[in-house]
Amino acid sequence: MDRRSTKEGRVYLRRSSSKQESSLATQLEWAIERARSIGVPLRATVADIEHMQRHGMVSYRDLFLDDAVSGSKKKRPAFDAMLDEARSNGHVSHLFAFKRDRLGRPRDPVDMMVIERDIRSWGVRVEMSDGVIDPADRGSAALGQTAMSLFGYHERGEFSKKLSERVVLVQASLARKGYSTGGRPPYGFGRFLVDAAGTTVEELPEGRKVKEAGCHVRFLPNDEAKIGIWVRILEWLEAGWGYKRVAEHLNEVGIPGPDAGRQRGGRKFGGRVSGKWNHNTVRSLAMNALIIGEKEYGRFSQGMHHRLGPNGPRAVNADELLDDGAGRIVENDSDVRIRAEAGGGAFFDPERWHRLQAKLAERGRAQRGQRRAPDASAYPLAARVFDLTDGCGSIMQGAARKDRGGGRLLYRCGIYMKRRGSCHHNAVDAEALLTFTVRTLTKLVTAAGGVAKLKAAVRRRIQMTATEARSPQQAIRDELAAKATRLRRQVEQAPRRILEEEDDAMRTQLRIASRELAAELAVVEERLAEHDARLPSSAPVDVEAEVRKAMQVLERIDAVCGDAVARGELPRLLDDLGVRIGLTFRAGITNRRTARVLQGGIMAFGNRLLPCTLRTSGGRPLAGGLPPQDSGHDHCDDHVGHRDDGGHEKHRGRARSPAGGKTAPSCRRGKSTGPNGPSRGGGAKTPVDSKKPRQPSGTERLSKGTSGGRT
Repeated sequence: MDRRSTKEGRVYLRRSSSKQESSLATQLEWAIERARSIGVPLRATVADIEHMQRHGMVSYRDLFLDDAVSGSKKKRPAFDAMLDEARSNGHVSHLFAFKRDRLGRPRDPVDMMVIERDIRSWGVRVEMSDGVIDPADRGSAALGQTAMSLFGYHERGEFSKKLSERVVLVQASLARKGYSTGGRPPYGFGRFLVDAAGTTVEELPEGRKVKEAGCHVRFLPNDEAKIGIWVRILEWLEAGWGYKRVAEHLNEVGIPGPDAGRQRGGRKFGGRVSGKWNHNTVRSLAMNALIIGEKEYGRFSQGMHHRLGPNGPRAVNADELLDDGAGRIVENDSDVRIRAEAGGGAFFDPERWHRLQAKLAERGRAQRGQRRAPDASAYPLAARVFDLTDGCGSIMQGAARKDRGGGRLLYRCGIYMKRRGSCHHNAVDAEALLTFTVRTLTKLVTAAGGVAKLKAAVRRRIQMTATEARSPQQAIRDELAAKATRLRRQVEQAPRRILEEEDDAMRTQLRIASRELAAELAVVEERLAEHDARLPSSAPVDVEAEVRKAMQVLERIDAVCGDAVARGELPRLLDDLGVRIGLTFRAGITNRRTARVLQGGIMAFGNRLLPCTLRTSGGRPLAGGLPPQDSGHDHCDDHVGHRDDGGHEKHRGRARSPAGGKTAPSCRRGKSTGPNGPSRGGGAKTPVDSKKPRQPSGTERLSKGTSGGRT
């Protein structure tokens, strides 16, 4: 194709890392000089680069800037914008790029050759210091140009691969000796330059880089107060606190976060850091082994060419790359990671730390990767509904069915949602189940004595609260109170010591120390007052007032179901009552099609158990059901998996009863147990009740779409 006759130029600048300080200016200066020499006007100056960086811009005037963006990525903001401009704007005749590797360092040379072919087809000439792409070339000239492109991109791609391998090798070597492999030190630690003998040379301020023969950088402790807070975070997590709760408490207390006062760069998140804690910050500290004196390398990988493997660098697999060519972040197995003595000592018991890691991993396994409901009030029964069909016991998770209508809210079998094909698509209408639940609660409270029962329950809860171990907030408050008492005693003794001292110089020092103690005491007393204000009052609870509040919620329960704001009150009420709902399903016909329909169910309260081992969608046992048993009973079927006859999956470790027992699950999967047989939610003699589940009236029936299913 012929070149475009008009003369307008565009410049593409790229650097892979912000550490390349002079790279962008050098590229632009070359482009301006080259454009001047061939008579192509450019609206660009070196000052424009700073303007673009300051405002996070990828295009400005005739410039397109990818700052700190790898050339291995197929999708780059400024590069894509430049191509769109060259294709759509017929006045653009020239593109300027300092070198071919600024356009890209592809894993596959063909990717960039296709882009070059498109640019030639638009009639745009590409000027580079190491070559030219001219759309007017034909025959041998075009063939030579193609060969140069193939060789150039292959060479630059191979360079990136070799560099990546060398980086992994060097970093692994440093990690095995406990040295830093880059990055910022964690909370309470600093960067220290140490020599070959391990002697500390100096502490390095942020941003300073030093290269001295035989010296390397270690992360060593430099702030005892921050390390003490880190230890306290681990203790809170041991006590059962979640990451979010810990972060909220630290913010309430007024402890600055690890990045407080820093100025963050970058186009997207530039600006001063707020200094607030968040759950991700707490989680990263909880997982960091530096607190027990170990330096870990290779926990996560995201390289595009090579990554750490069991025996050194390994090539990246295709499934570890995103569509744009960037590396996918993956967590490596423990046998791949490198651990070494950090040199700073342990501040937390290693055994306790490893137990805590196992506890945190187990706690988050069930919900890891699961999408959260954007509106929690849409599913007030979340974590309270279970599928009891054939002893499944899986929690039923909230989901919206959008294939019919505007989005019908359902609770679905969690195991089915996580592993399609291994369980049945058992689902129940969320709104119908909620309406039935709240009406049942109202009737039960009225029939069971109402206020008297609630009053007894409130009294029991008050007694349990009074006997609980002190909370972490109370522990902090007690420490502050002890410190205040100690300081108060020292302040009271200071005048006497000053009077008894005969040396004038010493008396002067004692007076200074006394003033400092008084100032410290004032600060501690202020913090103590703040904690006292946040801690719940220890005054006697008005039982009658608490009962009235509960009764008001029950009276409003029908209105609450239709009020999106008031529905937020329901989970707390259901928690207080300990409500758990177990449902059973069977094969049926809905709208002339085979479907799973609701058969029956059980509603349990307080400490009563559902007649099955309850599980998360990942298979981990939950409280509220029968304890798991691995052996000692006869089984209807020992295999695990989906049956062709329409039955629900058998789960290993679920509770079983002897064959023929009244609580034994039926071996006839997917079929009704008959009018005289026990429901799959349990038999007559279950831990839930000695009576069969109550059958509701026609207005309280539940099903997926048929009037045949009830609970």
